[in-house]
Amino acid sequence: MDESELLFNLFYLLLCMCIIYPPEEFQRLGLTIEQLFSRLLGEEYLNFVLYHKKRTSLNLFVHSCLPALYFLIHRFKFSVFMESELEKESELDPDFPMPQEAKAFKTLTWKVAQRFSLMAILVVPALIFNWYQQDWKRHPISQTLLKFSNVPHSSITEIISDIGNEFRRPNIYKKKLNFISTVITTENWIIKTSLYNVYFAHQSDTTLSVAKTETYNVSADNTDTLQMVSIVVKPNRVGVPDFHIRINALEFRNLEERITRPIVIPSNIQFHRNVIDRFIDVFKEQVTHNPIYKPDRIAEKCLGCMNEEPNIKIHKQCEDIDRDGQPLLSENCCSNCYCRPMWCVECLARWFAARQNEHDREVWLEQKCTCPMCRAKFCLLDVSYIEKSNNTTVGGLNDPDDMRV
Repeated sequence: MDESELLFNLFYLLLCMCIIYPPEEFQRLGLTIEQLFSRLLGEEYLNFVLYHKKRTSLNLFVHSCLPALYFLIHRFKFSVFMESELEKESELDPDFPMPQEAKAFKTLTWKVAQRFSLMAILVVPALIFNWYQQDWKRHPISQTLLKFSNVPHSSITEIISDIGNEFRRPNIYKKKLNFISTVITTENWIIKTSLYNVYFAHQSDTTLSVAKTETYNVSADNTDTLQMVSIVVKPNRVGVPDFHIRINALEFRNLEERITRPIVIPSNIQFHRNVIDRFIDVFKEQVTHNPIYKPDRIAEKCLGCMNEEPNIKIHKQCEDIDRDGQPLLSENCCSNCYCRPMWCVECLARWFAARQNEHDREVWLEQKCTCPMCRAKFCLLDVSYIEKSNNTTVGGLNDPDDMRV
């Protein structure tokens, strides 16, 4: 294999990956199968089920043509020089000739792959034509929807009409899971689209549960993480397959609000359902890097939740300089807080997050906030966990300074 053939193989492999898993750049340029054949497919908005029957069939046909197209281009591009190149290779390397068995195996493998690629071009159109007969009655999507019919051997026209009507309503939830999958929830249906099939579940007889969560670090300092939640959708209809929905944990609440059935979360699985929960965990982790504070007295219960004991103290520890080491203006400097510990770290983190700009989430940890009681300005570096000792007293709000607002 010479350099040009190797480059061709790599280029064709990359092209196939872009066709099967089209990146955002291809989608913007309109180079996906759905966009190139939009006239043939019609509008998803007008006829949801028919659109996806055509789309899955078209995907299967185009993808089945890729191997045969490779061999066709390869034959015209490289086969003319195949024999001369083999002779040159044998002349250039006479001490290490390729064994006859290896040559025979290579030739046999190449011919078998060619035959299979040609068979795919013949078999797949025949399969799609079989699906198309009797108004797509034999298509896998039609066979799946038939199982949701309460009357045996009845038509699925009413089911298709209901799905289409619900899909056209404005209150649906539609989220792209990846390059090839989308989850859709309507008033009564949970739908997941994929390359070659569409999965359906009727909410009235479906069980949903969280199978697992996966956490990925997306920053070098581990302060920014990405959590993915895998949800198993189990229709109770006989013959209807289960399917998985893998979404960002921050999208979980949006999906949960659009589904009438509860999503079961095992007790051993925890994840951040929103940005605030995620920020609280990062806030608590960063506070552990600050020095421990030894208080003289603390409140009995956290004033925020009235459940947990206070475990943090705000006291100035930071240097009033910016990122470039320049002194801050006096109005931007942190100040001392003379309140005794009255808050748990989770409530203070919620207070801190609630006073930040929602559109600047990336820099929340660098921002400042004010003490809930005395309004002293502080930053994350000024928050410390407390260390209780035998001399620490616990009591109510007896000091007037603790009641300053």
